[in-house]
Amino acid sequence: MACLDLQIERLMKFKRYDPNRLQISHPVKLEHWEGIHKGRYYVSDDLPNVDPGIVLPSVTTIASATAPIGKTMALKKWRERVGNAEANRRTRNAVERGNWLHGVLEDQFNGEDIEIHFDQFPQYTPYYDSIQGFLERIDEPQLVESAIAWFCPSRQIGYAGTFDMLATMKDGGYALLDWKTSYKKKPDSQLADYRMQLGAYAQAIEQMYDIEIDEAHCAIAIYDPDTKKGQEAQIVSLDGPDLIVQGGIMAQKTEKYFFDYYPGTEPFSITMDKGS
Repeated sequence: MACLDLQIERLMKFKRYDPNRLQISHPVKLEHWEGIHKGRYYVSDDLPNVDPGIVLPSVTTIASATAPIGKTMALKKWRERVGNAEANRRTRNAVERGNWLHGVLEDQFNGEDIEIHFDQFPQYTPYYDSIQGFLERIDEPQLVESAIAWFCPSRQIGYAGTFDMLATMKDGGYALLDWKTSYKKKPDSQLADYRMQLGAYAQAIEQMYDIEIDEAHCAIAIYDPDTKKGQEAQIVSLDGPDLIVQGGIMAQKTEKYFFDYYPGTEPFSITMDKGS
């Protein structure tokens, strides 16, 4: 326990980093950006393991670009089946409810009033109810909604993202936590990206803060449209060895992404104009 107590003491002193996001939604014909893949990117500002100005793709951008052809075709067929209008409506709803849940939990663990969230979007309350059992396992949050990056100088590849929470748990350990929403429990075949995301974030946190992540959990809040109530959340959990495997998968996909999509196949820098 002495070692764990020391890790917790160090963790409490960790700095939170605000994300500097760039969303590329169409081809850009400027220096460095020619041919860059559409998606979300992060610009390093004061991250300790990446030089200022370095542009890195997000974890989700890499996952999308390197997805198996079968997954890409399945998504295309789903759009064709339901129609673009309905597909876009469902996508917007998923983003809205996901942002809502993240906002509630961020304010809750930062000690802010969360009632305004329920007043504005009462239809999403069941998602919050769904994860109450899991939230009871959390002892104390250490970092909430913080930007991270992983970078390999020898291969000149890297990625960035924003993780949801790093917390100490009541069972004596501490864990990386991620929040998702769904209308129903997901089959194991649809959880690969969630596992890889946990491994990617854990790998980045370990590099940035020089600590070891013991476990990671993705809590999927579930709303049953038939009963209009929240069901018990589906929990996807990884231990230390699992996280190492998933981090390795993410590193391989990152290398492929840089080779296939990145201008010059290596990172580049831009100047961030912070204004006067």
